[in-house]
Formats: sequence, C-alpha cells, structure tokens
Amino acid sequence: MIQPFEPLKPIYLQRLIKMNKKFLVSQSYSRGYDHFDDIHRVDILVTDYDDLNYAKVHYNAVKNDKYASIIYLDRPEHLNKLEEMISGDKYAVYWSVVKSSEDLKKRLDDHYSENVKRYIEKNTTWRIKSGSTIHPRFEVIFGELFLIIKYNSQTLRVKFEEIERI
Repeated sequence: MIQPFEPLKPIYLQRLIKMNKKFLVSQSYSRGYDHFDDIHRVDILVTDYDDLNYAKVHYNAVKNDKYASIIYLDRPEHLNKLEEMISGDKYAVYWSVVKSSEDLKKRLDDHYSENVKRYIEKNTTWRIKSGSTIHPRFEVIFGELFLIIKYNSQTLRVKFEEIERI
C-alpha cells in the first residue's frame, strides 16, 4: 500500500498560517498504518485550505468519519491541540501533501502498471494499441488518493485502492 503523504511537523503549522491556509480538515487515514510498527497509533490525515467554504465542502464529504473536523489554526485551542497530537505518541498525523511526485510516479510505474492494465481491460471498452503508452497521474480529492487515466479523449478517475486490489 502506498503512503505518499508527508508527516505533519510543527514547523509546517507556522508556514501554513503565514500562507493564510488556516483551515485544516482532519479525517481517518488508513494508508498511514504501519504493520511493522510496535506502537499502533491513530492515523489522521489533514488537508489545508485558505477558504473556509472549501474546508466545509471537504468536511461535509467526510463528516461521518470519527476523526472528521475543521481545525482553525488561528484559534489557540485548536493549534495547541494539534501541536499536542503531532508531538505525542497517540496519533500519527499526515498532511495531504505528496512527499515526492517523482518517487510516487516511479512506484506507480514499477509496481502497479500491470494493475492499471488489468483495471482498464476489466472496466473499460478501451482497446489500447500495442506500443501505446498510458501515463496515469495521481490526484488527491478529499484526502483520498485517485488515479487519473487518460486514453485518447477519454478520462477515467479511479480510487487508487481499486488499482491496488486488482
């Protein structure tokens, strides 16, 4: 399972505030689970927004999640709680920013290209000519990792977990 996101560090919080991205939406994050870790933490993903309305749209999409909330970085009680979560042992908090798009692309090409082909064969009517190359790309929507696959004039948006499972 690919875990592409950056662990949230205290230094990032001040940078987000300076960039006026003072709204974070939190949610559960299953990709953060490390099977080899001795300490099992609650994995949380946060996504930053500079517009409260966009944060509310994201929140409404995940509001049934146990860990869904809107965190206001300009409210000391929210900022202090988040700093406590980051520095403690109970939570592993990730920021929905990809560490390295090149590394992510390489891992997709090296480990999932056959899965992508099988998914296309099984779920589309596309007949891809031999020698043709498809260049899928990742996109994050409401904290969920999607794969965007284009062929000719057609576009497919697939949850990446579907590609992993096939």
